[in-house]
Amino acid sequence: MPDRRFQLTPHLEALYSDRSFPWSMQVENATAFGRWQQAFRANVKELLGIADLPAPALAAHERLRRTEHETYWEEKHALTTEEGLTIPLYALRPKAAGPYKAVLVFHGHSPSVQYVLGHYPDAATAADYLGRDGNYAQALAQAGYLVCAVEQRGFGERLSAVDTRQAHPNSCRHLSFFYQMLGRTMVGERCRDGLVALAFMQQRFGIDAGRIGVTGNSGGGTTALWLGALEERLPVVVPGSYFCSFKASLMDIRHCECNYVPGAAARFDMGELAALIAPRPLRLIHGTADPIFPIESTRAQWRRAAEAYAVLDAADRLDLATFDTGHAYHIGAAREWFAHWL
Repeated sequence: MPDRRFQLTPHLEALYSDRSFPWSMQVENATAFGRWQQAFRANVKELLGIADLPAPALAAHERLRRTEHETYWEEKHALTTEEGLTIPLYALRPKAAGPYKAVLVFHGHSPSVQYVLGHYPDAATAADYLGRDGNYAQALAQAGYLVCAVEQRGFGERLSAVDTRQAHPNSCRHLSFFYQMLGRTMVGERCRDGLVALAFMQQRFGIDAGRIGVTGNSGGGTTALWLGALEERLPVVVPGSYFCSFKASLMDIRHCECNYVPGAAARFDMGELAALIAPRPLRLIHGTADPIFPIESTRAQWRRAAEAYAVLDAADRLDLATFDTGHAYHIGAAREWFAHWL
């Protein structure tokens, strides 16, 4: 029988309890909070490995195909950056005349961006994803929004070395560790793709960045929250199935490697990250039975973020929308929030 003296859990718990938490939120008053927010955003960019990188710029874009649907056109575009990276993006453009309200969408750990567009390989898969509102890009387009959905690095057409041990084979493990060895992170790289998509939406459709919301679920919720925290031009942020404490989710439960930002939990928690969005409207969508992001820790971090919104007299702009579901999105909650604030 193993000697329990050698078990590492007590050591890990002690390390977590002893962390210094140097970037903890300052909410004495609105002025102090503003100073903290400015410094913290710069710190987060450094942690993601993107602070010293030139801002990603859109050099060219090409429309590859156009497909007609009942109420919108679906366009596939190739976005090329100045550093030579090419990003696949799907634009769902309403047939009705503009101007449009627009939403930038990120998919999660499904095989590709196709699932949020409502494209599934068979009836069983469609029933599964539609039952969890997994077609949220399609649903937002049907509601009249101009939607741009980015294929995230590690999925679909954006692969490197494929890890077939995952439920949906992807390149998250290879890319995450490759970037980390270069001082970068998968979260940071996906946020940079989001900035390129934002530039495309402005250039192609003439939409002011201040009129573009952002959303995603699970791995898409990850990108939506971090990008919303870093990019003040995104006025409305709606992450789904991600917001929690780092420890209760990413540190105590197995997750994909692409979620991890080395050093984050030693310095701050998700409540601080959400506070970077204040006073912009932020709705967090969460299932009360989500097995990988425990609801108790989600509520605790929401209360932490609420301190920031309170000091800015913006309590009505923060909302935790919970539902009796597991790891699922809720399109009704997203549409309601965008309709009210965007």
